[in-house]
Amino acid sequence: MAGAKKSAGLWLNFEGGRGRNLAPVLLAAALGLGACAEEGPRDPVRGTAVSHGIETQPERQARMTGRTGNDTRIDPRFAGAAVADEPAAALIARQVLEQGGNAADAATAIYFALSVTYPAAAGLGGGGICLVHGAGEKTVETVSFLAASPRGGGNAAIPGNVRGFAYIHSRYGKAAWSSVVAPAERLAATGSPVSRAGAAQFAIASKIVEASPSLSNVFAPQGRLAAERDVLTQLELSSTLGQIRARGAAGFYAGPVARRLVEGARSGGGAFDESELGDYRPAVATAQSFEQGPMKVWLPSADTGAGVFAAELWREGAKSGAAELAASADAVAARLGTAPQPGVNYGSTSFAAMDRNGGAVACAVTMNGLFGAARLAGDTGVALAANPVSGAGHASAYLAPLILTGQSGEIVRLAAAGAGAPKGAAAAQHVARSFTSQEAAETAFNAGIADLASPVNAVGCPEGAGAASCLLASNPEGFGMGVTGITAR
Repeated sequence: MAGAKKSAGLWLNFEGGRGRNLAPVLLAAALGLGACAEEGPRDPVRGTAVSHGIETQPERQARMTGRTGNDTRIDPRFAGAAVADEPAAALIARQVLEQGGNAADAATAIYFALSVTYPAAAGLGGGGICLVHGAGEKTVETVSFLAASPRGGGNAAIPGNVRGFAYIHSRYGKAAWSSVVAPAERLAATGSPVSRAGAAQFAIASKIVEASPSLSNVFAPQGRLAAERDVLTQLELSSTLGQIRARGAAGFYAGPVARRLVEGARSGGGAFDESELGDYRPAVATAQSFEQGPMKVWLPSADTGAGVFAAELWREGAKSGAAELAASADAVAARLGTAPQPGVNYGSTSFAAMDRNGGAVACAVTMNGLFGAARLAGDTGVALAANPVSGAGHASAYLAPLILTGQSGEIVRLAAAGAGAPKGAAAAQHVARSFTSQEAAETAFNAGIADLASPVNAVGCPEGAGAASCLLASNPEGFGMGVTGITAR
């Protein structure tokens, strides 16, 4: 809608409200697209609002009378919520949640979908960090699966993403593994229309794509860079995802796919071997926590570079506004010897999910530069991340997932993540520090620290998962989407 004010977040009111025209089961909004709420549902390819249907008054009355005790906040039909930088990935997460999956399942499904629709930042050859809060637990776990530097050097890193999400799913998930990988496999096999988010990423990476024959064959067919609504088919990637679906992480780190990854990497200057690939494992540790008024913020473990950076920034930014926090982030990075490089796109993205039972996952992944090593590995369809010792190797230090809980650690209030340059981390922490009310959180998210290359995404429920209102906030400078799922039970 012309002249509409850009908004970075939407509060979803599950109970409705006197004098307000909000459907109790309103689904989601893409954020930062300049769309007006009264315009209603729009095309998910463009990353705008999508609805799962309007609840009738009798349905609402039946649902409300089904509540127990004195709890007037929790909506029993809330299945969960998710947010990502690319709409198709978010919609797949909604499907997983509505079919009974939890936050770990939804986050895993988001990642594999992004490997198809947002590959310059989330390729199968990349790495990342997630914070995971299991339903009913009182602590948060850090799962670090950064792309590793091979013993023999070379320009390509040892991939970590597939092993990392396989661990998260096996430890916390409840849906079948095949059900969270298959949607991505179908996207790659049957072709998916390029979203506005995907088209923007391809445009930013256009010179990289043009300089790489293997990337051009897929993302610039017939010599023209893929644009919004073009249908891209990635059959080789689909085959690799099929192996992962059928065999789990072993379908990627061992057997024929692993051999082709090694061969493809070596043909382009990579140097890892099958044993390094097969031996890769994520690092798991308890997240570090800090007091935040009546709440507790959880940041990546101090065993990770991202955890060291995040903790220093948290200590330094206690009384900082948005702009000051962004400046502090650059200063902290420089002090730690990981000063950001001006104008570098780190090829990173972030996403988050929360389920009705209090489970939450916040993740940030990176290719250490757009499309990583800038080529596909043989006939696997996989772009490998750049070796961390490369120019964009500081990317992993700036991955910034966080989770905000009550003091006991049991009830999750916020799952958010920043990525890209240090300002992505600053944006995520600014939202966490401001998470005292709906208005304060929205103001913080609209502060404008993040941008397309350094996104921040968040799912927040001040009263806990499934409460009367939740904030779904996708990068205000991007084209992502936040979604909620509704259970039929």
